[in-house]
Amino acid sequence: MTPHVRRRIGMLIAVAFALVIGVRLIAPGIIGDRLIRAAIARPSLTDLPIIGDVILDRLGSRLTDPAGNSPDVLRVSIAEGSATGEIASQLLNAGLIGDKAGFIIAVHRAGLDGLLQAGDFFVAPAMTPTEVATALTTPYHEPTVAVALRAGIRLEQVIAKLSTLDLPFTPASVESILRNPPEDIRADYAWLDLKPKDSLEGRIGTGVFNVPLSMTADGFVRMMLDRFAESVPEELRGATADGRSFAEVLTLASIVEREASIDAERARIAGVFAYRMKVGMGLGSDVTLIYMIDSANLRERAISSWKKYVFWSIPYGIYDVASSPSIPSDLQRWNTRSRRGLPPAPICTPSAASIAAARNPDSSRKELYFIAIPGGDGATDYSKTLAEHLRKAEMYGFNP
Repeated sequence: MTPHVRRRIGMLIAVAFALVIGVRLIAPGIIGDRLIRAAIARPSLTDLPIIGDVILDRLGSRLTDPAGNSPDVLRVSIAEGSATGEIASQLLNAGLIGDKAGFIIAVHRAGLDGLLQAGDFFVAPAMTPTEVATALTTPYHEPTVAVALRAGIRLEQVIAKLSTLDLPFTPASVESILRNPPEDIRADYAWLDLKPKDSLEGRIGTGVFNVPLSMTADGFVRMMLDRFAESVPEELRGATADGRSFAEVLTLASIVEREASIDAERARIAGVFAYRMKVGMGLGSDVTLIYMIDSANLRERAISSWKKYVFWSIPYGIYDVASSPSIPSDLQRWNTRSRRGLPPAPICTPSAASIAAARNPDSSRKELYFIAIPGGDGATDYSKTLAEHLRKAEMYGFNP
């Protein structure tokens, strides 16, 4: 390399060095704010040599200063799909960060691009931008209490279950709403087909409910009704082609729910009851008698004691008990051995399978009786005549 070439290279290096020094000295005052605005849209600019240094120098303590001194946490809700810039504006307006650009760059410098989540968060003004950003990566999940309800249980069983749990509302407050649903619930769930004095019996959702600790009794009832709506598709709601109301369908379905053990037999059992009504017989369902007797017994007990009550057990001398003066007259409407037609309301919450069966009962065989087969894993035997039914009852070891 000739001396002339070496001198030219040396001059170029000196010029480049001077330019670097010049940019570091002059840029913050001339183009620093423009670079910050550019970095808000492209935070990766802070990773570049020289330019990144200019941006970070210009931001200074805005990258680390909290919005204030208060350690009190505030709840902030971030909407789904919010971009980092939108989140920064929301936090700035809430007084949780002191500078929008500082927050956006802090998110990038902390490696949190794309990691901020939607949901509820608790943030304090005393937190640094990086601490706020980190907090927004883990949404707050309110503690919940699991409430498990199954198909085939009655209103009082729901309350009995609630009595065993530590919930933010009292079982009595839920019982009051279930027993006498207010007008707003009736209006919001008009498809439930409630008559003026109807309870929500037969319309309570099933499964596991994760109940937040801030929930009210009204909110929990609505949660159960919403679950019922989820489990009962629209094609199973409303009146039937033969003119039966949804309330009537639910009443028959609730009886089928307690009588049937196998889904494949629900329509056939519903068909027995439908055919009995067609020929002018009473339904003659023992489960309606049990419901009636349990209802009378529960009236004599405080709500707090319902959790110890044995529901749906067959009392000794069930038919004598059902017809005795110990059963109030208003409950006698569920005595399907002495009265014809459907009871006035459901006896439990039916499954979608039982509702489907009640909408389309299978009476094609013209069967009038059925009996559970002992050891048959829930299977049922059917008869067309009383004499045939009594023979089978004797064969299976049941007292006629």
